[in-house]
Amino acid sequence: MANPITIQAEKLSKCYQVFSSPRARLAQGLWRGKRTFFKPFWALNDVSFELEAGQTMGVVGRNGSGKSTLLQLLCGTLTPTSGTVAIEGRVAALLELGSGFNPEFTGLENIYLNAALLGLSKEETDSNLDSILAFADIGDFVNQPVKTYSSGMALRLAFAVQANIEPDVLVVDEALAVGDEFFQRKCFKHLQALKAKGTSILLVTHNCGQILQHCDQAMLLNRGQLEFIGRPKSITTIYQRLNNSTEDGWRTQAEALFTQLEANEDRPDPARKAKPEAQLDADGSGYDPSLKPESRMAYPSRGLRIETMQILDHEGKRCNVLHQGEEFYVALNYLTDEEVENVELACSITDKSGQLITGQRFPELGQSLPPLSAGASFSCRFKFDGCLQPGLYFLNAGAWNCPEKIYLHRIVDGCALRILLPRNTSYGFGLVDLTSNTPELIHTALSEQNRAID
Repeated sequence: MANPITIQAEKLSKCYQVFSSPRARLAQGLWRGKRTFFKPFWALNDVSFELEAGQTMGVVGRNGSGKSTLLQLLCGTLTPTSGTVAIEGRVAALLELGSGFNPEFTGLENIYLNAALLGLSKEETDSNLDSILAFADIGDFVNQPVKTYSSGMALRLAFAVQANIEPDVLVVDEALAVGDEFFQRKCFKHLQALKAKGTSILLVTHNCGQILQHCDQAMLLNRGQLEFIGRPKSITTIYQRLNNSTEDGWRTQAEALFTQLEANEDRPDPARKAKPEAQLDADGSGYDPSLKPESRMAYPSRGLRIETMQILDHEGKRCNVLHQGEEFYVALNYLTDEEVENVELACSITDKSGQLITGQRFPELGQSLPPLSAGASFSCRFKFDGCLQPGLYFLNAGAWNCPEKIYLHRIVDGCALRILLPRNTSYGFGLVDLTSNTPELIHTALSEQNRAID
């Protein structure tokens, strides 16, 4: 049985009146709507979606695409021009850093103020106070005015209040971007706990890794329109394509690409069964020509192209099926169509969900290749150790202009790589295997510990 719907948005829209001058605004009031002296600006137009309890929805889009407007409409801080939104239960939100705080009040006073705004009684706030203070971890500063807080301290207190009241819907708008890595980890761990209890979460972020890791589905907004809603990997891939293309160049292929990505996600394994001509050894390793990602996507080139992309084993033979622990190379051939300079190269590995596992750049950080003339052809090999756990992985490659970070060419899911179980015993687990040798059992230490217990 499906979970209950906590958010139901139907044709949600918000239009602002943009006046060219104060005189035009005054004229609009005097004419009482009989004439129009403004230009309508639709910050959000005809957006519909629903979210079940216990689900996390990621929201991505360029700056000005309507993400913050959508969240403010959901939270009730803005009134829609048209459309409806229905939310079941208590809503907590981190729309802006320190929003809802009175800077003159102390942190403790703001805890009670925010809790009261969320509908909690003083007794309920008292019962949650210890967990809020422990999560915020700002010490005696809780008794100081919020205007004396750093941005990180304000974030800690705001998140602690909103998350520890166990809301039915939690909205987070880029607020966690200012937190340090340890606090972000703490926040996302708490979000997972809320999600397990049935809290619905809307997460707005430009960090595609967070969308892939924490969201069940995602939506892409562009110029106030809901362009796509689907699986996180599909949406983040389309979003990255949007960021690296012109509006017209992106839109011409977006629909077909989205359909292709969603179809690929429905397959339990993107790799098809090995064909008879597969060049596999008796142990199953080697090259399987049928192991090709159907999600492969090449971005438009800008003066430089990645001509070929291959995986090679330690002997330099082409491969795409290896055992765990065996090192391999990613060989890339490039060709310049025009003179380019300040070029950097990179190669990365992602898992089936699109989560980045590892990557390399060349040259080292802060440096770039010498200027390249038109028609130049060159190659680069990226070497990877055999630390990947058994599973299916995808290879990506890119070249960009530094320091502008404008992609000259990029290939996503260019090659697929299957890692088999190790030939010998393995003690590692997780995303990668970083074990360097067999764990040691120190008998002396155990004997001393046993004597201590006795």
